[in-house]
Amino acid sequence: MVAARERLAAAIEAEERHLDAARVRVRRIHEHTHRRLATYRRRLVRSHPQSEWVNSVLGVLDPSVPGWALPILLNGETVPGQMPARPLPPDDPIEEEQPSPTLIPLQASSITFGSATPPSDVRVTGYGVAARHFTLTREPEGVRLRDHGHGHGPYVDGRPVRSVLLRPGEHFDFVDRRYRITDDGAAVAVTALGRCRLVVHDLSSPGRLAHMSFVQREGTLVAIIGPSGAGKSSLFKALLGEIDVARSAGSLYFRGLDLRQYAEQIRTMLGYVPQDDAMYHTLTVRGLLRYADRLRSAVAAHHGDRDRRIERICAGLDLTGHLDRLVSTLSGGQRKRVSIAMEMLSEPDLLMLDEPTSGLDAHRDREVMRSLRDYAAGGRTVIVITHAPEHLHLADLVLVLARDGLPIYYGPPRSERRALGVGSYADLMQLLAGPAAEPLAAAYQQGQAVGEASREAADAAAALPDTARAIRRPWPGLAAARQLPVLIHRQFVLIRSQGLTRNRGEATRRDRLRAVLVAAAPLVIAAVGAWLAALVTGADGLGVPTGDKEPGLTAISLLTTLSMLNGQALTYSNLVTEYEIIRREHRTGLSVPALLTAKFLVFAAIAMLQAALVTVVFLQFRPGPAHQLAATGGVELFAGLAALTMASMTLGLLISAVARRSEQAVALTTVAAIAQITLNGITSDMSGNRLLSSLAVVLPDRWGLAAVAASSDLRSIARLTAPHDELWRHTSGQWLFDLAVLGLLTVACFAAAVTVLRRRLRRPS
Repeated sequence: MVAARERLAAAIEAEERHLDAARVRVRRIHEHTHRRLATYRRRLVRSHPQSEWVNSVLGVLDPSVPGWALPILLNGETVPGQMPARPLPPDDPIEEEQPSPTLIPLQASSITFGSATPPSDVRVTGYGVAARHFTLTREPEGVRLRDHGHGHGPYVDGRPVRSVLLRPGEHFDFVDRRYRITDDGAAVAVTALGRCRLVVHDLSSPGRLAHMSFVQREGTLVAIIGPSGAGKSSLFKALLGEIDVARSAGSLYFRGLDLRQYAEQIRTMLGYVPQDDAMYHTLTVRGLLRYADRLRSAVAAHHGDRDRRIERICAGLDLTGHLDRLVSTLSGGQRKRVSIAMEMLSEPDLLMLDEPTSGLDAHRDREVMRSLRDYAAGGRTVIVITHAPEHLHLADLVLVLARDGLPIYYGPPRSERRALGVGSYADLMQLLAGPAAEPLAAAYQQGQAVGEASREAADAAAALPDTARAIRRPWPGLAAARQLPVLIHRQFVLIRSQGLTRNRGEATRRDRLRAVLVAAAPLVIAAVGAWLAALVTGADGLGVPTGDKEPGLTAISLLTTLSMLNGQALTYSNLVTEYEIIRREHRTGLSVPALLTAKFLVFAAIAMLQAALVTVVFLQFRPGPAHQLAATGGVELFAGLAALTMASMTLGLLISAVARRSEQAVALTTVAAIAQITLNGITSDMSGNRLLSSLAVVLPDRWGLAAVAASSDLRSIARLTAPHDELWRHTSGQWLFDLAVLGLLTVACFAAAVTVLRRRLRRPS
């Protein structure tokens, strides 16, 4: 009996060994098969005229892994029906054979590359490729590369280039290809840039990351878990350039490129979905995605083509029925999926998501994870930070972090608890937050993941060329000029839609009226303010006084103060409330000068309307200026008030760029308003006080009041009460000088706002 039991136990053990070996073989064959299918799928989608149909047909990853080949969980059970169609990547994956380079002869004097032939000679596919993107021209010393200013490359040594001379053996990168000039200079050899593989080795940043090391292969979805304060988002910030990696220890490579040298190039390959919903809530989902695509892409796509892409992406995220709804009317989970769709538009090679399933129910959580896994299956790389363990099995690998960014586990999901000796995720979080994680972190540094990362980082470093060529960088004005019309149109739509709270089919007449009143509020306030100013001003207005009272002084003080307040109120909170949205768009190439120029132009038009309303309404109730310089009626009055309103509006933009919070913006605006009212020249006599005059020289209200006073001859119509201010002299030269100073203040505030906002966005954390 004992012998029989021993033979039975030996047979069971042998069967388990054979079954384990069969599991490994099946999973490796399955991985290799789908890796090859994914490569074929990418190539076919790029070249097939029915790319959407091909993508949907080949997107079904069958056959799936047999149930007996699935990994075993802690309780000894498998996960039938819930395991990902792709198995876990094996430790020694079968590498694809590299295809031979494609040679493009340089027989003609110049060859143009772009997305369409014609007008280009060579067709290049990829997101953001313009019809004529760059040109190669043969010269006696080599090949001249000239970019046409559409953005998205080409890149030389990781830097965008406008013009550079390439000699035989040198190369440049564009989209996902490397173009090398052959040794004889007669052709260009085109090869794949490198697989979408992320290599992190010994990456450290004080208080954020500690000896982070792992390798993520192409076509995989990695989930990062850990307690609050474990530095889970710091890896994303390092890739985005928001942590100064150059001063940090360790290495970071993507597609074989070193982040320190190729940061600008790598950034175009990334997509980042922040934890907060940083997007405009008063736009519809379709409108939001249209603007995002137009700002990121250099291609002037037809509305129908763009909408088809948007609908295809939204269909995978179950957003088709919400395309024409306002973002503000969506649930938190729906807005999160819209945020993911925004990043998928540009087809990033590495998609990073910070808690994309927070606020979702279990069903939506699973669907989002499946969509991300399918996106990774197309040959990309996806990293997800999550606190939801229910659907970790849909990830290929899990990275577990302890406090201070210490990695302690990197491997298949559903195995981390067994490997770390805990029975539940609650116990795991408790372990990670305490000192018991330190021995595990030390063991991780001696493990396979760190060794693999060390080897991959060394290979990537050895493969990088050691060159530093002199290049001419693209003029940033080209990208700004392309984005400016889109930003102007969007700013106008944002102002028009700021009062919308219901979708078009659900809005009542009262809702539409309220939306109109909210959008027109600045104009209504200007008109009402001018009417009140007229009421409290004497009957003579700005004309020659007929009695013992001189109302001109009061009228000009009220009109200029109203214009100053109107201008500041337009913009003082604009950049503060939109900062996270601007920061997100800046990561994808938004031009700060283009953004502020668009805001300036739209708000300047509103400021002009405000000044016109103030002038017209006031003159309807009170006489206009009795003395003019060059024009008749209220033209000169309008010119002074309009220049003052625009200068104050630009000062509001600067305040909004400086302030970190809305409370700071309100405080700064209040201080600026008090200073301008106090030092405008009427409230306090500035004619003999050099100190106050020096302080007031940078305040728009001081010069706006001076311009109106000079054109209307305030010193004559208020002879008894007006100070003897030299800036109020009734001459054309003085009036034009006052207006010119207002123009200079406008330019100075705008330039300062651009500088401050750009530095804030570029400053590493």
